[in-house]
Amino acid sequence: MVFEFALLGLVLTAIVAILVYTLITGVPPVPTTPRVRATMMALVPDDFRGIIYELGAGWGGLAFSLARRFPDCRIVAYELSPLPWAFTRLRQVAFPCPNLTVRRADYRRVSLTPASLVMCYLFPAGMARLRGKFEAELATGTLIVSNTFAVPGWRPAAVRRAHDLYASTVYLYVMPHCALGDEGQAPVAREVVEVSGIQ
Repeated sequence: MVFEFALLGLVLTAIVAILVYTLITGVPPVPTTPRVRATMMALVPDDFRGIIYELGAGWGGLAFSLARRFPDCRIVAYELSPLPWAFTRLRQVAFPCPNLTVRRADYRRVSLTPASLVMCYLFPAGMARLRGKFEAELATGTLIVSNTFAVPGWRPAAVRRAHDLYASTVYLYVMPHCALGDEGQAPVAREVVEVSGIQ
């Protein structure tokens, strides 16, 4: 009986922690599906080199996929919620990826300047808040790949739909052209350039 109560207490504590941090960040730790991960990574050139930031790494699925896909790149995965962060850290201990660093931090308070590529699966209001941070901190040529949610007011360089249950939309932006006004030289994306499955 004591064991059952202890187990129930741990489960309830975990649920409460997830709910509290969902309220703090505005983003529940929803995993990115394999098909969407493949679509996101397909938007990145095969010869890409640089530092990759994942904002809101959740349970680590995308972070580990990036580490395997780009072994010559440094991957930095940020997650604030303690339970998903701890899970991802334990996964890193059990299955080490030398080019992957998992950090418990609020990505809104982290400098994005070192990043050559930013990956994210957030929410509409979060993308709106990040727009100013992107424009202030990201260098020319930096890529941004966003799952489902667009950066409001920006024009993507490419848009793809994943071949998953929700036909999830994935957006690619290239700094700084995506942020230019109507008189700028921002590339205008085709409506959907490809329907992507697992590659």
